[in-house]
Amino acid sequence: MFAHKNRGFSLLELMIVVAVAAILINMALPSFTSFINSQERRGALHDLMGVFAFARQHSVMNGAIVTVCPLDTTGTCGKDWNDDIHVFLDPDNTRKLIANERLLRTISPSGNGRLVARSLNRSFFQFRPTGFIHSDLGNITWCPESRDASLAGQIIISRGGRVRIAKDTDNDGIPEDSKGRPISC
Repeated sequence: MFAHKNRGFSLLELMIVVAVAAILINMALPSFTSFINSQERRGALHDLMGVFAFARQHSVMNGAIVTVCPLDTTGTCGKDWNDDIHVFLDPDNTRKLIANERLLRTISPSGNGRLVARSLNRSFFQFRPTGFIHSDLGNITWCPESRDASLAGQIIISRGGRVRIAKDTDNDGIPEDSKGRPISC
């Protein structure tokens, strides 16, 4: 009969394993953080694109103006796009949710970033029954908490009512807006 002696790890071996694990985690953390920011940006922009496509489709189907905006406490279009974003029928072009039956959809912005809408002097977007934009064309920028423009994203709403994600056309790591300028946070 052979006797097996239980052998554990020495303190030195355990310290080496912990040190190697700490180095590997330290190397992987920046990549993981970048991955998380990328997924948050992608989720926020695709949610917005879906809402705008939905609003455009309903304006055509219902033959009425459809408004997309955050609402303030009075039910009128507000300016803070980090609040819930509402899509509602607005046949009288009041930019105010008059009755709940006109409310078509509500989304809450996702992720830890901030949304900033730029539409000349307005903070709302509207679609005509033709599917074209009724209000000013514009964009909505998503910026991460770090305010790093290379991690930011933007959707651009054209006069024809089409919505697209801004691309990095000059390969500098920062997407460009509709006028070819790098987006900023």
